[in-house]
Amino acid sequence: PRTLSWIKARERIRILVDSIRSGKTDYFLYIPNFVIAEVFSCFAKYSFGRDNRNVKNNGGTIDTRIYNRICKQFHEDIHNGRVFYQLELNRYHILGVDLVAPIDHYYKIQRKNKWNQPAGTFDQLIVAMAVHLGHIHGVDNVSLLTADTRLSQVVSKCRSPIPAKTRKRLKLERAQDVAGKEFSPDIFPRALHFGHCTDRELSELFGLWPLPIGDVRNRYVYDG
Repeated sequence: PRTLSWIKARERIRILVDSIRSGKTDYFLYIPNFVIAEVFSCFAKYSFGRDNRNVKNNGGTIDTRIYNRICKQFHEDIHNGRVFYQLELNRYHILGVDLVAPIDHYYKIQRKNKWNQPAGTFDQLIVAMAVHLGHIHGVDNVSLLTADTRLSQVVSKCRSPIPAKTRKRLKLERAQDVAGKEFSPDIFPRALHFGHCTDRELSELFGLWPLPIGDVRNRYVYDG
């Protein structure tokens, strides 16, 4: 939890994951394989990075026993897609960056009257993966869940109307190879920011909120 500044988002994420983990809901959580690497790297940072500034500012390192427990729990959660299903990076996702990166770099996306830096390649890949999943499952059946403001801003911009002249300049006609249809805001699944969204928005997405949670006594979560 100390890695996420959005306190409200921490609890909402816990509810979603525990509801799926306990079998009370059957939503399908995809996780990009490179994000799995990021998770394990984050665990290692908070276990061994005693001189890391972020670690120092967020309560210091965690005990090695805790590190072993959370690594084991995450291993169990991704094993055979028990809670999180690994989404392997493929050529369509790479191609899909061409739908996101030009928009991300071209537009000066504002936040509090300040221009934010572009989201970065990994975030652009996550959006491209969502577009491809939308092509497979139907865009209305896919949502990108995040607590990253810059990532949600990029998706919002991609889902907004872009003039034909700008689409041509940014060469967004490449969408045909990835989404199977011409470029439009409709090829991008919605993004829900767990720190910004309302309970009503969560209810609209999941059917109800909070989600029911069953027996989770056998799972380990470190809340310190």
